[in-house]
Amino acid sequence: MNSYEQSIQRLKNSALGAATVRAFAALDPDEKIRNPDSLAREFIDPNFRPDPDDPEKVAAFRQQLEQMLPGAYHFQNSRTKHIDALMKKAIADGFRQIVILGAGFDSRAYRFASLAAGVRFIEVDLPPLQMDKKATVAAALGKLPANVSYVPLDFNSQPLEDILKAADYDAQQQTFFNWEGVSYYLNAGGVDATLDFVARHSPAGSRIVFDYMPQSMVDGSGEFYGGAESRRHMAGMGEPLTFGIPDGEIGNFLAARGFELQSSVGPAELEQAYLLQSDGQLQGRVSGYVRMVEARVV
Repeated sequence: MNSYEQSIQRLKNSALGAATVRAFAALDPDEKIRNPDSLAREFIDPNFRPDPDDPEKVAAFRQQLEQMLPGAYHFQNSRTKHIDALMKKAIADGFRQIVILGAGFDSRAYRFASLAAGVRFIEVDLPPLQMDKKATVAAALGKLPANVSYVPLDFNSQPLEDILKAADYDAQQQTFFNWEGVSYYLNAGGVDATLDFVARHSPAGSRIVFDYMPQSMVDGSGEFYGGAESRRHMAGMGEPLTFGIPDGEIGNFLAARGFELQSSVGPAELEQAYLLQSDGQLQGRVSGYVRMVEARVV
């Protein structure tokens, strides 16, 4: 296996790991906690899919992952819910073009298909991962949906501007961009290139949601709940953390790149919004280094 194939496999493993958490969390017996991604199970090994009739297995998976990577299960669950909420609001506000950068096994294009007529999704990802995903989606839904365009793009060797040529992307239409689980694996130039593409090729009022990590998490100088375990895990997978933003600087960071900060949430906000059980108790903590923002093109 050459280095490119190894990189693809690492990315696929990362996407599968996230989908596995969503698949188990989608079966949480408490509706307030339950993950909304009912399609996540379609992307994982059938032999490992959670049993809908075995809630104890769901709880056991959560506890085992919490021991290995403190906060990771609850981060994945709350991140899904938070981005769902922001995307649904964008659709309600009239957005009809949604671009998912590094789509992985994101299922929003399929779960949200009935929310509003005419909403177009454009999924951008590496060609091998996208081929696997399209095969799974076609098998699960019977065919590929007409409201989704797929743009195969190698982020390491192709400019994002190729999106303009490869899909029915309308640069004059306000667009909602989802850039989930990517920024901290890039270098500063890669982050700037992505934000520059969004700022230059979508009109004012377009929005982007993304997660990032504090610089002190990336360089190891800060202490966060689950931080040390996560750094070791990611480095062991061949995907070390490479980019962060100092805490307190996100507003200035975005303003320098043509954006206005709309919302910024961390672990405490995610926990209170999405992880309180029906009895009012917190199910678990979110990884302490989690930061999520929504920004608007100005």
